[in-house]
Amino acid sequence: MAESPSTLLKIGLAQIDCRLGDVERNAERHLDWIERARAAGVDLLVFPELSLTGYRLLHLTPRVALPPGSPILRRLAEAARPMRVLLGFVEEGERGVLHNSAVLLSDGEPSYVHRKLYLPTYGIFQEERFFGAGRRLELADLPWGKVGVLICEDLWHPELARRLAVAGTRLIIVLSASPGRIGAGALPESHESWETLTRSTALLDTCWVAYCGRVGWEEGSFYPGGSHVVRPGGEMMERAPLLVEHLLVTEIDLRDSDRLRWRLPLLDDERFDIAGPTS
Repeated sequence: MAESPSTLLKIGLAQIDCRLGDVERNAERHLDWIERARAAGVDLLVFPELSLTGYRLLHLTPRVALPPGSPILRRLAEAARPMRVLLGFVEEGERGVLHNSAVLLSDGEPSYVHRKLYLPTYGIFQEERFFGAGRRLELADLPWGKVGVLICEDLWHPELARRLAVAGTRLIIVLSASPGRIGAGALPESHESWETLTRSTALLDTCWVAYCGRVGWEEGSFYPGGSHVVRPGGEMMERAPLLVEHLLVTEIDLRDSDRLRWRLPLLDDERFDIAGPTS
């Protein structure tokens, strides 16, 4: 009789800074953090949004784009074995369209890509000028089960996380490069908003949520970090410190999501037949 796959997963969130537009240098730093994660026994290592390139690329965007089969990605995937790594990059897709993407490196090669679905283009954000929006929402297969991946603004549209949860994921991973905003509280206002979002997602979708945020300064904006892991039901499990690079490592049990869903069957009760306004 075959053994059931383990539901215990040691996840690492690599809260790092990166140099704008310097893919080679950023890839070297990814290798350094991969080795740190290996020493800590990490199974799945997550980097922030656009971790290979920096965020405010603007007209640099085409110069740093990589196809999913790029030698740089394959080098990182090979170095990570047997660990799985999820990182952010500019993807050159079909017909030259560029995407703000996350790629899963598994078994020595890229195995899954999520293209950011919602591209903010307001205030300091200019993503629609340089990126094409993703059009598919899919789960990534890992030995511990299926995982959902969202990039930054995607989480502000709660139907995406709900669809991933209904499809069976017990863990949603969010890669982010969200600039900070200072307020009157102990935490940056922007980070308070993120914790509200991740905790409400974990509560309403009865799943684990892991948020990996960037740190550092870039083009006049600062990135606060504050990476964290939230239990199914919304309880904060672990937080990384603000404003500094840090590897947050924690072990999670995906069965905790199953147990909560048995007691709180919100997803089983989801209805798709309710008439009313749609726009």
